[in-house]
Formats: sequence, structure tokens, C-alpha cells
Amino acid sequence: MKLILSVFLLGISLPFWAQEFDFDYNRDYKNILAKTKDSKSDFHYNNLLMRFQVNDVSLSDYEVLVLMIGFTDNKYFTPYSYLSTEREIYSLNGSGKYKEALDMCNSFLAEVPLSQQALVEKSYAFYKLEQMDSSEFYMWKFEKIMSAMGRSGDGLTPETAFFALGPADGQNFIRKFLEGGIGNMGSGSDKNGNFVDILEMTWTDGETGEKGKTNFYFQIQHATKTMFGDLNFDDAEEGGNEKKKKKKKKKKKKN
Repeated sequence: MKLILSVFLLGISLPFWAQEFDFDYNRDYKNILAKTKDSKSDFHYNNLLMRFQVNDVSLSDYEVLVLMIGFTDNKYFTPYSYLSTEREIYSLNGSGKYKEALDMCNSFLAEVPLSQQALVEKSYAFYKLEQMDSSEFYMWKFEKIMSAMGRSGDGLTPETAFFALGPADGQNFIRKFLEGGIGNMGSGSDKNGNFVDILEMTWTDGETGEKGKTNFYFQIQHATKTMFGDLNFDDAEEGGNEKKKKKKKKKKKKN
């Protein structure tokens, strides 16, 4: 990734890596999700997860993206609710409590096997405990998810946003994968009203000292759906969550 970022910093106007596959969230998400539920499909979620768990080196970036999409239909996919757990794991490592961090990672990853934060923190804990093989094992998983995100779009517009599982994943992508800094953070929508996170990446050229920044977009409609249901960005901005609660109350009264 350092080479990729270096090319970007030189000011090349084309996307800073070439997509290996054509993915459009609005066009493809639902179709891919359906395939992950088909036990006869090569993209069945359980099969892809099993390969991911054993670090199958033949697993392509596209297959990892499909796996991520499949997880968005899992009962444990509630990305806003487990942000506190991920922060606690980070804090344990920061306090040098590596074995405690591993214990928490183990129980958390049993339910949320694609958590970027838990995977990279587990790798770090093993590294600090000088268990290098285990550290590399979990770093491979983290980097596969990062690579799949990077191939899912160019991230330069809401319509070509990087696919992300949750609201914190874009920050990991910029800080840990692109090795950039983060400036302003916000949210917006694509042309169909799907939620996107907007993160400003800041960077400094190590040779010239030149500084720059650019906005990257991360598609998280499927994540916000766990909070707002099927409401789009505009609805949520107008208090969609409250509207949803009122609808539920009306249904209860009818019953």
C-alpha cells in the first residue's frame, strides 16, 4: 500500500489502484446477497466463511467482498452496537493487557468474524506476546478485508464509494491501510439516497514535505439500515428513527 499511496501523492488523476472486478452497490448488492444465501452457489456464505477462517490463500478479493456482503444479513450484524466492544479491545491492548484483549477478541470474533478492529487488535496482541505466526495469521485476515474494500470502488464519489461493513471501517482503511491521517468527517448520500460516510484523508509527502488532502466515500447503507430500517439518508436526516418508532406504536394499537 505504501507504493499505491505514493503514486496517488504524485498527483496521478486516475484511480490510485485498478479495480480487479466491476462492483456497483446499487446494481449488485442485492443480487450478491441472494447468492450468499443459496447453498448451491459457490458464493454461499458458510463456504466462504470457512475458507476465510482457515486463511485459504486462493480466496480472491471479490470473494471476500461477497463474504462481507453475506455477513450484512447475519443476526450478529449490528455494527453500531458493537463499537464499544471494539474500543474496549483497543483500550486493553493500549494498556498492555494483551491476554485480556485476546480473550475478548476470541468471544467477539465468534459472533462477528469480520470485525476489522478485532482482527487487527488480535494480531497486535499476539505480536506483543511474541507469537509471530499467530500475529501474521490474523493480519492476513485484516489485510484481505482491506484489499477487498479497496477493490470495491475508487472511493472518490458517493456512487463509487468503497464498501464498508460499519461506521469505523473507513477510518481503519485510511489510517492502517493507506497510512494517511484523517481530517474532517461527515456523512452524505449517493444518488439513490444510500448512506455514505465521508472521510477526509490528509497526507504529507515524505520527500518534498508537500501536504494534501482528499475526500473518500464509504458505502454503509446496510449498516445504517440496522438502526433506521429501510429509510434512506434524507428520511433519517428528518428524524427517520422517530418516524419508525411512531409507526411501530400505531401497529401495536391496531393489534
